Amino acid sequence: MKIRSTQAKSILTPQKRGFLRAGERPYTHSLSWATGCQLGALYCGAYCYAQMLPNWHFGRRAGEAWGDALIIKENAPELLERQLSRARDRRGMRIFMSPVTDPYQPIERKLRLTRRCLEVFATYDDLDLLLIQTRAPAVLDDLELIGAIPYAWLGMTIETDRHDLPYGPTKSQVERRLGAVQRAVAYGISAQIAVSPCLPYSDAFAERLLETGAQRIVIDTFAVGDGSRGARTGKSPFAALADYDWRDDEIAIRLYQQLRAGHEAVEWSGAGFAGIPGRA
Repeated sequence: MKIRSTQAKSILTPQKRGFLRAGERPYTHSLSWATGCQLGALYCGAYCYAQMLPNWHFGRRAGEAWGDALIIKENAPELLERQLSRARDRRGMRIFMSPVTDPYQPIERKLRLTRRCLEVFATYDDLDLLLIQTRAPAVLDDLELIGAIPYAWLGMTIETDRHDLPYGPTKSQVERRLGAVQRAVAYGISAQIAVSPCLPYSDAFAERLLETGAQRIVIDTFAVGDGSRGARTGKSPFAALADYDWRDDEIAIRLYQQLRAGHEAVEWSGAGFAGIPGRA
């Protein structure tokens, strides 16, 4: 993978419309310290909607496919400190980190940009919400730091518990993510599982999700969650790989109903993501 660095002008992106504004408690900002993603060459890269977004198309070079390059905003922590220190209404700030690039992709263990951003957040105790959304158990490296941020939530993506799918996670990845949520909850951190997008799953999946102790679970689908009613997913490599009708929301609806029978905080798609209670 090609790694390039840039000096960004801003790191907190105001949210005016779309997925993160869909619920009763919408996000005010998103935070991504990179364009592109090292996970883009893995199974999730086949359907990741971020490869369709303008920031990747404008940032990549000719011939670069999703997963080929990562453009790092190396001054992200400094920008975050500057923007938070100047914010007029920090108490109303709800930040999603990150909707397009996993904050714990492999290079984080070298650069520690996510950790440095968390260290900035830890110096402010008056924000409403920080959701750290990842599919990487490496988030456990920063468990103590996350626990020191009173408004922080861990969001863990677990699309399925099946490891026999040609377009899904391995058995090890599934087990490590479930275990990461359990450890975070045991540590006292608020956690939300995102079944996003919902892939075919086993009969035991709902029970396994409930056993983690996560305070919230959000179910999402390709047709609803890609921000284009499935048009982006239809153009992705996943559309040719899938051996089932990914446009049919029935499997996701069934999981939603199973979970609702045993958990009071099971939510749906964008409204669910933008529904985490604040500190007030």
